[in-house]
Amino acid sequence: MFAALARYRGSSSLFRFVARLGEHVGDPRKPVTLSPVVQDWNTERHSGAGWPQFLESVRIEGLRGWKSTLVEFRFPVVAIAGENGAGKSTVLKAAAAAYGAPKGVRDTLAFYPDDFFPSTPWEKVEGVKLGYQVRRGDVTTSISLSKKTSRWRGMPNRHPRSVFFLDVSRTQPINTLVGYGKIAKELIFPGDEIPFLEEDRALLSRIMNKPYTKSVMATYENKQIGVLTTPEGEYSNFHQGAGEDATADLVALLRSVPKYSLILIDEVEASLHPRAQRRLMTELFAVARANRVQFLLSTHSPYILEQLPAEARVHIQLTRKGERNVIYGVTPEFSMSMMDDVYHPELTLYCEDLESAVLVDALIAHEAPEIRNRLSILPVGAASTVKTLGALSADDKLGTNAMGVLDGEQGASPGCVVIPGKAAPERAVFASMSEDAWEAVSQRLGVRAGDLFEAVDDAVQIENHHAWSRKVAERLGARVRTDRVWEASAAVWADVAVDEAGRKEFVESIKERLGQD
Repeated sequence: MFAALARYRGSSSLFRFVARLGEHVGDPRKPVTLSPVVQDWNTERHSGAGWPQFLESVRIEGLRGWKSTLVEFRFPVVAIAGENGAGKSTVLKAAAAAYGAPKGVRDTLAFYPDDFFPSTPWEKVEGVKLGYQVRRGDVTTSISLSKKTSRWRGMPNRHPRSVFFLDVSRTQPINTLVGYGKIAKELIFPGDEIPFLEEDRALLSRIMNKPYTKSVMATYENKQIGVLTTPEGEYSNFHQGAGEDATADLVALLRSVPKYSLILIDEVEASLHPRAQRRLMTELFAVARANRVQFLLSTHSPYILEQLPAEARVHIQLTRKGERNVIYGVTPEFSMSMMDDVYHPELTLYCEDLESAVLVDALIAHEAPEIRNRLSILPVGAASTVKTLGALSADDKLGTNAMGVLDGEQGASPGCVVIPGKAAPERAVFASMSEDAWEAVSQRLGVRAGDLFEAVDDAVQIENHHAWSRKVAERLGARVRTDRVWEASAAVWADVAVDEAGRKEFVESIKERLGQD
């Protein structure tokens, strides 16, 4: 769904897409369930009440094409996105090997690099180095594991920590595994059954949105079999959906993990529908906060990414030359577009947010409407993300023709062009519009000019300029949506209020990158 954004090139179409998106998923920039975690992270991350055990980064060199690439983890719950083969699972596996097993902690084992990266008859693993930045309290240390030839070195330097790794095999239906058919045919089940605690049963019910009346995890010959009960009856893994089965296993794990653990989940969304994915993330946030647990996830899902703050989203892009670009703070739209080949624009413009994208489209529509169908305008996140993408594009490291578009208050940056106006989009538009311009906006909106004047006067009293269009829409009544207010304002501004020379220079820079004089 998010990839469709690249195909909506008119500002009207862009806002219709966003309006539909909002009806289903809400504003991805404001994940309500995150606020307590964000607050704790911002105020207590280094204190005894915060996350005293934290893996800050992994550096991978010489493994499966990795060339001393650093991946940082900037939040207690981080999701890594990217195409198949980009290296998401490699990052999780390398992270799992960062720690040794703590003494005296039940059911906790150490992972070793050879568990994940063994030499085989087809590949020889050597010349590999894994580097880690590990924080304990307010002290950060560097740890290195290396394998020059046949043996891994550096293992004694690992700090103890409980680590749990859930790979994609957890979603494999139980009746496809060797030996489970025999269990299904047993007339008398000889295994041990461990009931879920009431709060764990409730957790599973919240994620799956089912009224489970009973949940147990049975064990038979070291195999786990989830048995669930709803008002319709009792059923085991053999008759559960893959998502229900995998989630029951995850809940069983979450109830037993020690505080300060590191939990790694490959393809966290596997077999879950979108609403269940969002509910799962809500529960992971709660566990992260309550037990100061760190989660590293891999995903292909926009529904997972949209629940996270910008600093918790990481995208790994694998170029045709085999290089990896690690991009932080991406929007779900950007990440999905990088994994979707449905639309191939001649030039992609990376903007900070939806408001910027609409403003850019309005400028182009006025100055050079003939090139709009050759462009994709994509919101990607903060100015720092735009600058990163612009620099990568300037160095021809993105594998596609692209450039960054920065808001007016930003300075020049390699590979980027700056929107005219020398201010944030809302401030640039609202501050430069005359009464005649606002009257033109009122005609587009189908409202009385006087009503719009009063609504604008009220809106600009709010310090947060991001709320101005919403405030105007609220004053004008239910039939005027926020997106219509901004779309109309941007179109009129680009037509009559912006500096003509600045508008022409801005669009000419885009045409030059497009390859059109």
